[in-house]
Amino acid sequence: MSSITARILAAHASAKATEGSQYIAVEPDVVLGHEATIALLIGRLRKAGRRVKYPERCFFAADHFVPPASAERASILNAYLRFVDEENISKDQLFQGISHQLMVEDARCKPGALIAGADSHTTMAGALGAFAAGFGSTDILGLLATGKVWVKTPEAMAIRFTGQLRPHVTGKDVALEVMRQLGEGGGCYRAIEYYDADAGLSMAARMTLTNMAVDCGAKNGLFVPDKVTAAYISERDGEVAAFDDAPGDGYVEEIHIDLERLLPVVARPGSPADVIHAANASGEAVDQVFIGSCCGGRLEDMHQAVAVLQGRRIKPGLRLVVTPASVAVYQAAIEDGTVSSLMASGAMVTASSCGACGGIDKGILGPGEVCVSTSNRNFRGRMGDPDARIYLASAATAAAAALTGYVCAPDDVVEVSR
Repeated sequence: MSSITARILAAHASAKATEGSQYIAVEPDVVLGHEATIALLIGRLRKAGRRVKYPERCFFAADHFVPPASAERASILNAYLRFVDEENISKDQLFQGISHQLMVEDARCKPGALIAGADSHTTMAGALGAFAAGFGSTDILGLLATGKVWVKTPEAMAIRFTGQLRPHVTGKDVALEVMRQLGEGGGCYRAIEYYDADAGLSMAARMTLTNMAVDCGAKNGLFVPDKVTAAYISERDGEVAAFDDAPGDGYVEEIHIDLERLLPVVARPGSPADVIHAANASGEAVDQVFIGSCCGGRLEDMHQAVAVLQGRRIKPGLRLVVTPASVAVYQAAIEDGTVSSLMASGAMVTASSCGACGGIDKGILGPGEVCVSTSNRNFRGRMGDPDARIYLASAATAAAAALTGYVCAPDDVVEVSR
């Protein structure tokens, strides 16, 4: 036996490690990309006289500069679209939302798959039991040209969850607790394999956890497939999922987390690992609340926000920007009344894209502004001006801040019944 990560990589190996090397060549099932990263490689691929070897394996979205907010970004997007057309790559995912959300909505994302991406948060697809990881530009360039990429099998650690979450405690709070325990580099080039003994985490919560695995420094994060995985795949694909649910072993470290003991938390500006209880936050005044990104723009996140807002209006003058992670999420939120509820509370609901998360558009912060965000990173300058301050939080905690105008816990504005 070995870790699940090692088993997946071995199953996709096209060449064994050479003597004295720890690296093996693997052939991914899917290559994820978007215009902000793939566009950087077009000239180098053309200069080398190469074409994309397996266009059918490419899962290419357009999500960063959509719609373009400047002439420069329009030019980058157009060059990328021409490349997609020239290489006969499917256009099905273009303009449909954030690549990582689209990946988990696709049947190719499944237990045992190997997904290599030109973006660090490719790790999110591990929520379904896949090996999914981001690779550098040179790796992706070689992968596009040859269909192979060299990878070192990471050491694996296990994080074991028990119990159920309290009201207004969410997958984002769990992800931030993991960040608190591991720090930004505590999972350095490790595989994090999550076990959910009591099925206390929804699939959306698992996606948030694997999304932020890379922010702990991990190479990949994956949930051991179980009944939650099977139910999600059955609803998504309309068929019963078959997968290997054998646990891994040989872990170099194990962490045990009782979900029942967790409370709403926030990560203070500057580091996603500087985590404190939301009730102990400074109460700093907030200019903007952002509910979106591949980490926090799912339907469940918006439902959590609505449950806290309860039809009340947000603080006058505060901006509440909501960006659904995909067109499918947006459509579902329209159909079940979530969008109407958010707008009635004063939210601005934008087109599905990366948006404000990376300081791209639709919610960029100015000097000195403070934002509570459901995204995954709060480094200086991440969402705009370097003097802006970003708190990371769940959608429930973000909604509480939108009501009060300052950083606080959901329990401060919603009576919780046990």
